[in-house]
Amino acid sequence: MVNILCIDNSKTIREVIKDCVLDLGYNFFEASDGESGVKMANEIENLKMVIVDWNMPLLSGKETLIRLREIKKLADTLCLVLIRIENKEDVIEALQLGAHNYMLKPFSVNKLQDKIKEMIKDAA
Repeated sequence: MVNILCIDNSKTIREVIKDCVLDLGYNFFEASDGESGVKMANEIENLKMVIVDWNMPLLSGKETLIRLREIKKLADTLCLVLIRIENKEDVIEALQLGAHNYMLKPFSVNKLQDKIKEMIKDAA
């Protein structure tokens, strides 16, 4: 079974992503901040993908991604970063730090599902 973790401070965004992930038949886990998300990511067995919001308080998406990549067992875990459309320059930085792909916010549910399916298929 595919396990996906969403780390986003917005409950609404987490709910939308939860619906997308469950509709695809995958297991969904969530964290409301980077600190607890990194901890949770380290505890989930066979974690396939992490979806990280780039703009979070306390521990930013950038810091979260850096910490995830420092954990050996998570070094190759798929990472999809959510970035506001006005911060396109952050896309380059996210990819340089180890993100596999990105989605510009706001996004459509169908495009998010397509992106998740594509990333998982490509990684298989």
